Amino acid sequence: MSLLNLSKHLLKECDDCIIRFEAYREEDKEPDFFQDVKPHAYQIDELLQEWEQLVRKWIQEKRPKYVHPSQIDSLLESMKQFIVQSYYKGTSKKRFLKSIHSSKYTLETIIQAIKEVGDEHA
Repeated sequence: MSLLNLSKHLLKECDDCIIRFEAYREEDKEPDFFQDVKPHAYQIDELLQEWEQLVRKWIQEKRPKYVHPSQIDSLLESMKQFIVQSYYKGTSKKRFLKSIHSSKYTLETIIQAIKEVGDEHA
C-alpha cells in the first residue's frame, strides 16, 4: 500500500475511533478484550508499522516543509493508545478527542505534503 493510501486509511481510522467511542458510551457496554479490542489493535499496529517505515523514508528523501520525525513519533504513540481507549466508556472524552484531533491534523498535513512534493510509492 502506498504512503498516501495508508495515511488516508489511518485518517479514516481516527474517525472510526470517535464513532466507536460514542457507540460504546451510548450503549453502556464493555468490550470483550480478546474478541474485539486485541485483534483490532493488532491489525492497526501492523498498519502503523508499515506506515512508519514509508513515512520516515519519505521524510528523509523528500524533506517536506511541515512534516518532522517528532510528529511521527507522537502520532504513533497517540494512535496506539486511542485505538484501545475507543472501546472503553471510562476514557476521558476531552483527552481522547484531543489526541485524535492532533493525529488527524498530522495525517492531513502529511497527505497535503504528499500532494505537493510527491510520493514515489504512489
